Amino acid sequence: MTKTISLAIAFLTGIGMIFIGARFLIAPETAELGYGIHFNEQGDYSFHYIKGIRDLFSGLLICTFLVSKQTKALAITLLVGTIIPIVDMFIVLGKDYNGITQAIPHISAIVVCFLFGILLLRNKKEQSNGYHGFAKIIQSVDTHNESVIEYAIVPTEKTPWHYHTLFSETFEVLKGTLEVGQNNQVYQLKQGDRVTVMPNEKHYFHNISTADCLVKVTISPGNKNFENALLILKGLAKDGLASASGVPAKLSDLALFVYLNNSRMVGLQKIAEPLFNYIAARAIKNGRLKELELTYCRE
Repeated sequence: MTKTISLAIAFLTGIGMIFIGARFLIAPETAELGYGIHFNEQGDYSFHYIKGIRDLFSGLLICTFLVSKQTKALAITLLVGTIIPIVDMFIVLGKDYNGITQAIPHISAIVVCFLFGILLLRNKKEQSNGYHGFAKIIQSVDTHNESVIEYAIVPTEKTPWHYHTLFSETFEVLKGTLEVGQNNQVYQLKQGDRVTVMPNEKHYFHNISTADCLVKVTISPGNKNFENALLILKGLAKDGLASASGVPAKLSDLALFVYLNNSRMVGLQKIAEPLFNYIAARAIKNGRLKELELTYCRE
């Protein structure tokens, strides 16, 4: 999932650079102010056109690597491209009339390019063969106040930091070991251990062992969408439509999973949340959610 979110943020970065480049070409004086400098052009916009075509090319290059699935090339481009916002930051800060506020957009670009370039470069290609996770509804909100689901978390399966707003989530390890992060704490849970994550508490889980971890999760109050989210996730993985760690291969399916289980992103990943919301809404409108529910959520 981390790789998918990184790709989504890289896509937003590419689109943003295309917009900035186009603005320098179409409305140079407005773009100049957004950049953080101002001077008397006297009708000469040569600098603006140079800056505009540079950003337009960079944005198109990033999007091209994404569309062609050249993840390594994209990661290297982001890392090497960090030099651009670094120089931009020094140019802006070098002006007497500017302060740190004017440099924030460039600092943000440095962080995004470097961090997600590293994440994409370190990510190893995963194969979906041999996935053996499962999800089983033990107690449904259809007949009870709480949802209780038993499911297997396969080795390397991991969620990014996130939180839920509608319910608490209790993890109980039935077999194996599981790492769970909660706020500023990290727990190594073994058989019989449990931890409860309250609404709005950030958390993650990660199976860092080499064997499946069997977990019982209790959702209070129960939530039908959460139940369906796990059934769809494990069903896609079983059918070879997900990575070895269970992440849906299609971005639209991942966006629907995030929507169904009421996940809210934290940190830099929150940048991708509007994109995921849009993709999920389109997938629902196009009937993809109904198709997944009919395929994987029927009793």
